[in-house]
Amino acid sequence: MMKNKMKEFRESLGLTQQQLGELVGVSRQAINAIETEKYEPSIWLAYDICKVFHCSIEEVFLFEESERKSRAQQSRGVI
Repeated sequence: MMKNKMKEFRESLGLTQQQLGELVGVSRQAINAIETEKYEPSIWLAYDICKVFHCSIEEVFLFEESERKSRAQQSRGVI
């Protein structure tokens, strides 16, 4: 799963989960699921969230190398 700092950014702006959800067009439950790392947002939703925070995707969403191979690596036969 992808880690994130959404709650920290959201609270620094004084927004509730409901308010952030309304700004990006998703439910409060969706924002909660992303914050608790139960759901990974689409790249488009991540982009919209970061626009609200006035920062880059890399500042909010932390991509970590996975032990399993990516689809690209699998298709190229990389071990």
